[in-house]
Amino acid sequence: MSTELGSWTSAEYVGQWLGEDVIAELLNLPRAISVALVEDAGIDVSHVVDLGSGHGPYLELFLDAFPNARGTWVDVSAPMAAEARERLARFGDRVTYVLTDVHELATAGIEPASVVVSSRALHHLSAEALAEVYRVAGELVVPGGFVFNLDHVGAPGDLEQAYRRVRGRFTGERKKELKPHRHDYPLARADEHASWMEAGGFEHADIPWRTLYTALIAARRRAGSASAR
Repeated sequence: MSTELGSWTSAEYVGQWLGEDVIAELLNLPRAISVALVEDAGIDVSHVVDLGSGHGPYLELFLDAFPNARGTWVDVSAPMAAEARERLARFGDRVTYVLTDVHELATAGIEPASVVVSSRALHHLSAEALAEVYRVAGELVVPGGFVFNLDHVGAPGDLEQAYRRVRGRFTGERKKELKPHRHDYPLARADEHASWMEAGGFEHADIPWRTLYTALIAARRRAGSASAR
């Protein structure tokens, strides 16, 4: 018998997922590391794009850290857009909402950005689609800017499943079992993400944070590279 899947188009499912997000606090540290690395670089942050932004915690952190920046929220889920509009309402017109699939990023009309971030969204893509997203991000990000992907990643052998089995010891377990959402592809390894970033025009891709099967992969746009736009 097939397992019924949850859908990001369902407001009920989105509400349940947010209510049972047991790793939300765990992700505060890698998101803060992202902000710290951008602050340390001393670049002018005028525009931050958040891919698969969901309810907007990553974008919120950057907009608080860089009060002169504007943000672009990008996601395919209308219920998540409603959650994000409520969470990010205090930023007013500093936030633009783009309801689109990340596969359509190249034609979404998004303006050049100082930073592109993503959190727990891109692991749903195939290897080919991931490489394409990083290529498009390489065109969006201005020279010297950053890309950060905080995402679930694969591991060799049985390690990924072992990581999944033990994670609850450190994050707590869900109080209610959620319907799984659709996953068509195996998780790419962190080093594969790094390679695709570098092929897309970024350099010095690295993994500044990792806990079990969730990692922050970061890279910086080559300062001398010219945008294809």
